[in-house]
Amino acid sequence: MNNVLVKRQAAALEKIKWLLNVENKAPSTTNELYLADYREKFLNSYRQARLPMESIGPIARDPYDQALCYMASTRAYFQGSHRSLSSTSGGLFTILLVGFKRFTDMVPIAIDEELLRGLDWDRGLYSTLTGGLGITGPGSLDKAKEYLQERPDIKSRRENLQKKLERLQSAKRELQSI
Repeated sequence: MNNVLVKRQAAALEKIKWLLNVENKAPSTTNELYLADYREKFLNSYRQARLPMESIGPIARDPYDQALCYMASTRAYFQGSHRSLSSTSGGLFTILLVGFKRFTDMVPIAIDEELLRGLDWDRGLYSTLTGGLGITGPGSLDKAKEYLQERPDIKSRRENLQKKLERLQSAKRELQSI
């Protein structure tokens, strides 16, 4: 049984390593609304910083507007990102806060799929239990009966406790009758 758990744990760890590898290769997100919202906020902030303080009316197009758009897009994706120690690779990895929602959902899903659901009957748990317990094949009925038998020391202790309980209940009845 322990071998099955070790295999499932290794499969879950491989999925997590795969997720970390994918996250560190190329920034991407399917949450475009979240990214667009951050991009717009940073672009407005950068444009405000470029405005002269005395300027009140509309201004001409900023020659650096394209650069500001790139800066806003990059900052929106990496907003608040930080580098953290990775226990799996021994190095550093970047946590991208636009992708954090996807990533933080996927790690528990990978663990659930590979470790918890990996203990499903179809993935080896049944064969491990039946093979390890020896309850299939020749002599399996005798083996199953042996598993169901109470150990002699436990049987003796149970019988002694039942006798003590009967004596205590008898004493209680006598005391209540007085």
